[in-house]
Amino acid sequence: MKLLTVENLEAGYDTRPVISGISLGLEPGQFLAVCGPNGSGKSTLIKAIQRLIPMVRGRVLVNGQDLTRLKAREIAAWLAYVPQVFEPVFEFTVEQTVAMARYYRQSSYPRGRSSGEQDPVTEAMRLTGVYELKDKRLNELSGGERQRVLIARALAQDTPVLLLDEPSSHLDLNYQLQVYQLLKKLQKEKSKAILVAEHNLNLAVAYCSDLVFLKEGRAAARGRPLELLKEELIRQIFGVEVELRLNRSTGLPEISLLHQGPGPGMEKENPPAPTSESRD
Repeated sequence: MKLLTVENLEAGYDTRPVISGISLGLEPGQFLAVCGPNGSGKSTLIKAIQRLIPMVRGRVLVNGQDLTRLKAREIAAWLAYVPQVFEPVFEFTVEQTVAMARYYRQSSYPRGRSSGEQDPVTEAMRLTGVYELKDKRLNELSGGERQRVLIARALAQDTPVLLLDEPSSHLDLNYQLQVYQLLKKLQKEKSKAILVAEHNLNLAVAYCSDLVFLKEGRAAARGRPLELLKEELIRQIFGVEVELRLNRSTGLPEISLLHQGPGPGMEKENPPAPTSESRD
């Protein structure tokens, strides 16, 4: 049985839908990336699956159960979510923020964690490299550090399904690689079902088992990276010319933009003629 099933999903923020006709499924151990240009509906899809936006039509099933019939605590036992942008309202510490992921397992919100709850929280902070920041408050962190804290919170929630909205945002190259290596490890070793909205195609191709491309709010293409990714498809979806070549470490396609010279106002200036002083 699929852990997550999306059927004919339509969603938006007013009467006009941003996405429509979206259907997909996630099985245990599947790593699916939703890709597409800005405004194509990637983030809207991730939010609509959880009914976090005003207008949602269609069905979302979690382990075969209709999401609308589940209580918040039941949803939290199945789905963990990492948003793209997070602005802290309260001055919680890193450790307190990550520990919040464990509250759904309690009958009420505890004042502190029992010793039995220490391991998942500490492990999540160590895996994401934020353990040394555990006593800092969120408003003291950089955007990249805050992003890793949110990923740690999702890991500490220990759900079968992870939903991440552009997890590479705000992260430098090193942490982008570390986050995707960690997600791949969770997919393989713990059979997590992972759905990411991702703008970095080279990351998605290297680590995800399946891709879905959105264009103007609809699914335009889907499949496995090696079979799906073609120069013509990238041209149709993004409107840019690219060159595909095999990455030597993965054996998978890697995308390079084809640059056709400097844009308007960026032409190279002719070097000044040498003066008598420069000739001496």
